[in-house]
Amino acid sequence: MVQLAWAFRAAGHEVYVAGPPSTVADVAGAGLTAVPVGTPYDLMGSIAAAGDIVRRETGEGPSPSGDISQMSPESFRRFAELRFSPHVTMAETMAEDLVAFVRAWKPDLVVTDPITMVAPLAAGVAGAPLVHHLWGPQPPTLSQFPGYGRDPATWPADLAGLFERFGVTPRAQHGVATVDPGPASLQPAEVPNRIPARYQPFNGSGSVPQAILAAPEKPRVCLSWVTANTMTDAGPGGHPLRTLIEALSGFDVETVVAVRSGDRDRLGTLPANVRAIVDLPLSFVMPTCSAAVNHGGTGTALTAVYYGVPQLVVPYNPGLGLNAGVLAKSGAAITVAADPVDPAEVTAAIEQLLSGTDHRKAAEDLRAENLALPALDDVVTTIEEMV
Repeated sequence: MVQLAWAFRAAGHEVYVAGPPSTVADVAGAGLTAVPVGTPYDLMGSIAAAGDIVRRETGEGPSPSGDISQMSPESFRRFAELRFSPHVTMAETMAEDLVAFVRAWKPDLVVTDPITMVAPLAAGVAGAPLVHHLWGPQPPTLSQFPGYGRDPATWPADLAGLFERFGVTPRAQHGVATVDPGPASLQPAEVPNRIPARYQPFNGSGSVPQAILAAPEKPRVCLSWVTANTMTDAGPGGHPLRTLIEALSGFDVETVVAVRSGDRDRLGTLPANVRAIVDLPLSFVMPTCSAAVNHGGTGTALTAVYYGVPQLVVPYNPGLGLNAGVLAKSGAAITVAADPVDPAEVTAAIEQLLSGTDHRKAAEDLRAENLALPALDDVVTTIEEMV
């Protein structure tokens, strides 16, 4: 939502970004004003722990890549409950401070992603309209989140009680509109009150090595694995990043690996044609690339779409599999399984991306489709007129 926040600021609006203390550095790093609310809570860690907990309780659990197809219905229901409950805890953690802030500042609009369950509460207290903002292709389960389609009669009791405590009536759909960034051809879901928007990358700030800015002497491939996934996320076959590096080392290309600082040492010695760069914003390197190899994270995948770069996607959990599926259907990507990665399959896919034209043409078509969408200043105008 960084680009939309800046578009609001450019239009003369005052913008604050409220979130738990862990978000403050990222918000400030994006040049925006942070409002820390609540106490520290490890949302992602609590969600990730669901697999271990259900495995201890039932003897069943997802595979290292998140495959749940072998779980019994009873175990899956418990797993889904364990993954959902941290979102409620997060809302409870943030509510008191967030309500105090909106009562003091009185915002005219609240913008949120659909899984931040406390946002409809804040909008209700403020008497302000709520606009949801998607991050890309919408998974089917998103419509089951409170405030974004779920029947209030089925809301968790703790969340319903939280709304009641602050005098806000739970509704199935709290948003008046949903900003949907990116090509409509990649969106598999029905988006409520959709506002189409051009996807504009924001991959963080950072410094750029001079060599990256120069046109490469041979085809350049960007290899990245840098969102919630780290080198510690490894299945029985080892971490896919190592296999991908080895596969790319056999091609006459320049491979740029974008990694987090904590992961660089785990890569070990790299082949001669592979260079690792720590905390590299992908938008700095993607325009010079002939192909992108990644885990299917939405920011990564849509950055490649923005620049018209064909992709090899190795989805490491079912959520990322959604992105991989819609990209593969468009023809702009090839997808291979990650648990474990088959080196021969990877090599064949890379050969196809680098030597063929079909995937490049499909990627260029997606780029054109995205650029034809309303720019974010137009989106701001649409929201202004709506609310």
